Amino acid sequence: MAKRSVSIYDIAQLAGVSTATVSNVLNQKGSYSEKTRDLVLRIAREQGYVANFAAKSLREASTKTIALLTPDVSNDFFSTLVLKVEGLLRAAGYASYICNTANDDEREDEYVRGLLSKQVDGIVYIGGVTHMPVRAAVDVPVVHIDHVGASGMNREVYVGNDMAQLGYDMTATLYGHGCRRIALVSVSASFYRTAEHDQAAGYYRFLQDHGLPLDEGLILEGPHKQTSLIEAAQLVNECLDAGYSFDGVVALGDRVALGVVNALKTRGVAVGEDVRVIGMDDSIYSRISTPTISTVRRNTSDLADRGVTALLAMLGGDEPAESHVIVPHEVIERATTLGA
Repeated sequence: MAKRSVSIYDIAQLAGVSTATVSNVLNQKGSYSEKTRDLVLRIAREQGYVANFAAKSLREASTKTIALLTPDVSNDFFSTLVLKVEGLLRAAGYASYICNTANDDEREDEYVRGLLSKQVDGIVYIGGVTHMPVRAAVDVPVVHIDHVGASGMNREVYVGNDMAQLGYDMTATLYGHGCRRIALVSVSASFYRTAEHDQAAGYYRFLQDHGLPLDEGLILEGPHKQTSLIEAAQLVNECLDAGYSFDGVVALGDRVALGVVNALKTRGVAVGEDVRVIGMDDSIYSRISTPTISTVRRNTSDLADRGVTALLAMLGGDEPAESHVIVPHEVIERATTLGA
């Protein structure tokens, strides 16, 4: 015969308190003593109590779940953000569904529709680009962290860095070390060279502001069909084999920068002297590389905190203070720009 599940009535009887008190303790509401709290929680654990979240969701119109969507969970920058966001949400009492979209529009659309059918309370996009907004009649709050595109929901907040200024500052760093033929390397399937918010826009603007000619042969873009390291190295080798030369590289990502560095080293180029390289994200790749890679610190803790704060505000029925939140970035120079 199947064992009957433990209810709050059982816990109340064992603890010698009312069911209302047990409910308050388990839901962290109302007033009760610390002694009562410890007693109720101990008995709940001992009895193997599992809350009936489905019934609770119907009563409270909340599942206490959030969807986290990211294009590449193996990406150090994205995974760091996912970890920080999930931790902050958990501390606020929310569980997370973590979904890897693999930069696939249809997979992302399938995930979103499925998660909405599960009645998630909110959605957080972390990185990547959305091309297929879900036009669903669902009023869930959405936060985009380092993410481009609209989900199609009614309430959306964007949190990120000023990417155009970031690209400008990366190019300026190389220019400050004497670089005048600066290549731009990206392996993103979503690289938009005309978008005003993109790092590339900052790169173009810097060239224009300082009278440097734009050489299309130095715009190296890959489709991201292979790992960033391999694809970036191939792009550099193809560029050099075609007879182009450069003395600086703006790499859109630290893994991209590492691929650039590896290709240059293989060809006997002194990185940090003959060619200077700067990456982006201040990931572990930039710190363990030889030589160490100059990069841009994008302050993942602030990005996660501002994103979760906006989401919780909307979940609480408040209007967010800002619809677009900009988190400052910081250039970190290492050996690939400073030299040995």
